[in-house]
Amino acid sequence: MKIAACDFDGTLYRDGAVSADDLAAIAAWRAAGNVFGIVTGRGRHTLLRDVERFAIPYDFLICNNGAMICDQQGRDVYCAALPEAVRAEVMEHPGMAACTQCAFFAGTSLFTHAGKAAYWIVKDYVLPRLSPGDALLLPGLHQISLAYADPESSRAWSESLAEVCGERAGVHFSSICIDVTAPGVSKASGMEHLLHLRQWGGAREVLVIGDDRNDLPMIRHFNGYAVENAPEDVRGAASRVVGSVAEMLREAE
Repeated sequence: MKIAACDFDGTLYRDGAVSADDLAAIAAWRAAGNVFGIVTGRGRHTLLRDVERFAIPYDFLICNNGAMICDQQGRDVYCAALPEAVRAEVMEHPGMAACTQCAFFAGTSLFTHAGKAAYWIVKDYVLPRLSPGDALLLPGLHQISLAYADPESSRAWSESLAEVCGERAGVHFSSICIDVTAPGVSKASGMEHLLHLRQWGGAREVLVIGDDRNDLPMIRHFNGYAVENAPEDVRGAASRVVGSVAEMLREAE
């Protein structure tokens, strides 16, 4: 058995769609007795919406940059809660005031910041609003996501947050977004937790692929792939650059 895991936005989901070629390759991969899943910065709610929309077959989902793991039915089986002290640091940081949108992920629930614009990934759906004070006490809160007007602002605020939080939190930068999680959380750690939970340590090969900077820990840890549209530093960290998820899966058959 081999295990393949791919990032979602920009890797499997591109230009508003998942290609028929990728879907066919995933189906063939699983039919051959291998395992396939998605590793993303997205939360479970928005990921499942698009997984179901495109009928993507999967054996696992790793959401929120590794903070949540879901099984083949989309049920959460692992979650790393964000320490309350770190929540307070994020709420009080100037980057919170500067962001245009903010979302709070707690278990399978999703909330948007009461003082910000609606969450940017969820369209045509009204999320419950939560005040910063209530978010501090929210049970199971495992990711705070901030969005900015441009990637340059996001990168600058991510560096500032990382400096303030130090090793007390994980700060993940991707495009216009910053995701803050519990310390030690990454897509690489999420994959390692998955291998342990499912007792897949004996897999013959673990393949991973991504396109953005929050994929770097996973790509480096598993000597993984990058897609051609990835930034130069992500492509430079990859063992192989390919055009699509399908190309990776067919090479590894």
